[in-house]
Amino acid sequence: MSAPHTDPSARRRRRRRARLRGLIALAVIVALVAWGGIALARALTGGRGQAPAGARDGSGQTAAHSASGTAGATPAAQPSPVRVVSGGDVMTDRVVKGYIGSYGAGAVLSGIAPQLEKGDAAWVNLESPLSTLGSPNPGKDYTFEGPPSMAKALAAAGIDLVTMGNNHSVDYGQVALADTIKRLEKAGVKVVGAGLDDKDAWTPAIIETPGGATIGFLAWSDVLWPGYRATSQPGVAEGRTDLPRVKAAIRALAKKVDYVVVGFHWGLEYQHYPWEAQTSEAHAAIDAGADLVIGHHPHVLQGFEAYKGRLIAYSLGDLVFDHFSVATGQTVLVDAVLTPGGVKATLVPVYVSSSGIPAVQTGGAATTILSLVRQYSKALGTSVVIKGDVATVRAGK
Repeated sequence: MSAPHTDPSARRRRRRRARLRGLIALAVIVALVAWGGIALARALTGGRGQAPAGARDGSGQTAAHSASGTAGATPAAQPSPVRVVSGGDVMTDRVVKGYIGSYGAGAVLSGIAPQLEKGDAAWVNLESPLSTLGSPNPGKDYTFEGPPSMAKALAAAGIDLVTMGNNHSVDYGQVALADTIKRLEKAGVKVVGAGLDDKDAWTPAIIETPGGATIGFLAWSDVLWPGYRATSQPGVAEGRTDLPRVKAAIRALAKKVDYVVVGFHWGLEYQHYPWEAQTSEAHAAIDAGADLVIGHHPHVLQGFEAYKGRLIAYSLGDLVFDHFSVATGQTVLVDAVLTPGGVKATLVPVYVSSSGIPAVQTGGAATTILSLVRQYSKALGTSVVIKGDVATVRAGK
């Protein structure tokens, strides 16, 4: 069995030091490039400090065209690239809860923590409240509640935020959801897609990266049990039934941050291809300003789609979930680099044991999972390139 992560503070210090070293190196490179650019511009213009003919500003316009619209204005600097790692459904009840009782909460994600820690931000869909409060919804067939110790374990594994915009967040009542949000926030994990009331459930989480760029997150559920929607009481942000509000929220967030990442709990369970409602909603989100769309709920992998230079992952399947099917054990972590010009994602194959514990795959097992993703994505007109034990998918530049 995997050994638990026992020193989250040390891990976070290593993560910060690694980012700081990268930031210093980047600053040196930028300074050298800028110095060389100034020297070249002076050489081409006789030292008058004018830009060479045809040079483009941050918007892609030529400098002359930009100046004609806003005389004397300085073009805005492009935001630095950011790295977002996304994972699938995390459910810590049933067999997983028994595993935690035997090996500790830190052991659950220890096999994939090194991958999660690579991101400027890492997030998953938390499919179960983490509390000891409340009681199961008597009218629901499947109700989940994981141990509170998982809140700190998520943070220790490198997860910065979760979406709770799903059909299980209120399984043990509003009191359990409110308790979960409090525990997660105390552990340093932000929550989107659910909240203490409607406004809170629709409030974005914003993360500032070491490079100075900002990433905004929002999430919604299209799959809701009666009484789970947030009102004046705790609940979930509802998606497709109020698509105009979804688009307005994305547009508003896009004005405040450099990049927007959104999550949807949607689709049909155990189906490997998205249905029309998913694609139309995903396209609407990108049209409104989203850079990356991540889907959950089907419990199996679905394909990726490149759309208008941005990327959609229709379903990542399960990441921590006990199961009895090979297909429900197959998933990927999406390690996406977002830039103003597009998205490049590295897909890391993962298999989830019958006990619900994820582990990165290599060799033939990795190829099997990635080949399925390539097959599902081809149907969406998107190419997935497998190289070694990982695959890449691109949207835009």
